[in-house]
Amino acid sequence: MDRPRAAVAPAPCISGERERRSESSVDDGEIRWTDKTRYDGPREHALKAWQYSGAKIKLRPDSASTVNDLEFRDYKGGTADRAAVAQYVRDSGAAATDYIRFNRDKMSGRSRAFINSASAHELGHALGLCHKGGRVLSLMWTDIASPPITSPQSVDKANYSNLWR
Repeated sequence: MDRPRAAVAPAPCISGERERRSESSVDDGEIRWTDKTRYDGPREHALKAWQYSGAKIKLRPDSASTVNDLEFRDYKGGTADRAAVAQYVRDSGAAATDYIRFNRDKMSGRSRAFINSASAHELGHALGLCHKGGRVLSLMWTDIASPPITSPQSVDKANYSNLWR
């Protein structure tokens, strides 16, 4: 007889960060998104990765009758070591649009898995998740793993469930 697996516990954020609904792009249990990016494949990958069985927040394209919560966009951010590959930019204003921005300069020449990892990671931030330390296997590490983690891991799902119960 197989024993049931123990549930994975949520992992703490790295120092100085917290997981908060108020830091997410979620509005009324969903994120309505638009895109102005050349990285459609990675965007689609991220959206599918976070719509796993048990996910509570709906990720839907914006329509003429809804308000855009999140926009996927490209920018030229340079290749310096400190330049981000991608970033989640939160706008705390009322009815404001948040952004996931892909740095075209840093994405150039990267593998599909690397870019998918960056996209799914930033969407994790848009869902309110923080960075995790290296003691747990997580999509939400501060750096992209080698090989890249391209979808939420058990601990990421535990943190998501804890935040959005």
